[in-house]
Amino acid sequence: MSNNEKKNIASEEAVKTEKKAKGKGSVNPFRNKKLKYGGLSVLFTVICIAIVVLINVVITLLGERFSVQADLTDSGLYSIEDSSAEYLSKVEDDIVITVTNEEGKFTGAGEYFYQTNEILKKIANCNDRFTLNYVDVISNPGFQANYKETISSNQILVESKSTKRVKVLTQEDYLAITYNQQYLQYGYYQIDKVEANCEQATVSAIMNVSDKNPIKVAVLTGFGETKNQVLEELLNMNSYIIEEIDITLTDKISEEYTFVFSFGPTKDYSVEVINKIDTWLDNNGKFGKNFIYAANPKLGDSPNIDGLLDDWGLKVEKGLLYQTDDKYAYQTRRTYQVLKLESSDYDVLTNDSPIHGDNLGAVIPKWEGYGNMQTQILLSTHSGAVIKPQDAGDNWEPGEDDVRKSYGVIVQSAKTRFEGGNIPVSSRIITLGGMELLNVSFLTSPQVNNAQFIMNIFNVSCDKEEGITLTPKSYQSTTYEITQAQKTTLVVIFIAILPLALIVAGIIIWARRIHK
Repeated sequence: MSNNEKKNIASEEAVKTEKKAKGKGSVNPFRNKKLKYGGLSVLFTVICIAIVVLINVVITLLGERFSVQADLTDSGLYSIEDSSAEYLSKVEDDIVITVTNEEGKFTGAGEYFYQTNEILKKIANCNDRFTLNYVDVISNPGFQANYKETISSNQILVESKSTKRVKVLTQEDYLAITYNQQYLQYGYYQIDKVEANCEQATVSAIMNVSDKNPIKVAVLTGFGETKNQVLEELLNMNSYIIEEIDITLTDKISEEYTFVFSFGPTKDYSVEVINKIDTWLDNNGKFGKNFIYAANPKLGDSPNIDGLLDDWGLKVEKGLLYQTDDKYAYQTRRTYQVLKLESSDYDVLTNDSPIHGDNLGAVIPKWEGYGNMQTQILLSTHSGAVIKPQDAGDNWEPGEDDVRKSYGVIVQSAKTRFEGGNIPVSSRIITLGGMELLNVSFLTSPQVNNAQFIMNIFNVSCDKEEGITLTPKSYQSTTYEITQAQKTTLVVIFIAILPLALIVAGIIIWARRIHK
């Protein structure tokens, strides 16, 4: 090989080497498979993490603003009633609800407190003007200085910014506790049952503190009247102010009271007391007062009370109403009966539950109208009722001559004047044939409408907005349950099918990436 040929070969080799060097230096990094797929993997990972974080933030914000939990208890233990939510949404007041403990410590005290806290959150979410706070009063002793009420841990304070009124709810308020009566008579507080009462207590407190013109009710004492604690609590829950007055110790009934309530006196009122009631009802000719009288079937002769009722066109018959119609009475106790709601201003109820009564006397209207006075039957027995004589024994049965018909058990007599020519203003006597219409079981049972009806009478008589009748909810409620077949299906899906599907999907993705 000649020298020229050697030089040409060397020159060609040098050119090839130079091209290879240039080629290596000019490689497009985006055509590198490892870099390409590695970069995409990192990008997708970052995007997925960002989406998860964003979803978590959105859900957290929604959880703070709205209730996104599902209540699977059969009694709605972790929900509030529609009637409560509707009322709360319309409250035009800045309400501050303060739990006197840190949230974690409060909910950590047990299931009762956890459920209470969840209800408070639901209530706070009903209105933008509501605020829910948590303050540990032990580590913040200066908090007490803001209130004249005595404050301690695990209480709930409900405060109105406009009226400046505060309602303090203790554990006995937001937990309805029933004690064993047998132990209680010996001074031992043995708990039989605990029920959830936070919704009832808190809504009641909001109604009380936000009401700018609360209605006052005077409960008469002095003539053997029976104290009806449950009725007073029901009225208080609906923002009425209840005050007891011994009618024998006061010169007159103050005009600040819109209602005077007499519950089952065992003695006839004196003439002086009757005059006080009559003067108060007249209200210097302005009217606008309401006397509610619940008769006591054990009351003997009562000419003074009878005379007041007679002047207003009413009479309470001695004896008890006995229902002969099997559809409306218990066969073994026919004084206990289902009653009939008559058409009136008070007859709007939110459900179809009946109204019950026991040991009732007949209230007889003397006339429908007389001058500026008018009587109206509000509640009656069904036809088939007879009057059982007051002195009749337990084995008494009606005879063929006893009149079977419908009798009034709540009757109203109204005396009306017209203000400005066309605005009616009335004073009323509303007479109940017996105290048992408002006994504890009837006022607390959700199966009957006694509580709602008596609240209608109070609310409509004073042009007050409709109140809310709530009952405590049991902590023993049954939660959502599934069948054994459903359990098996869920086990197969979440323990076998879903994990296997994820593994197969992972293998397919891995295999595809390896072969690319």
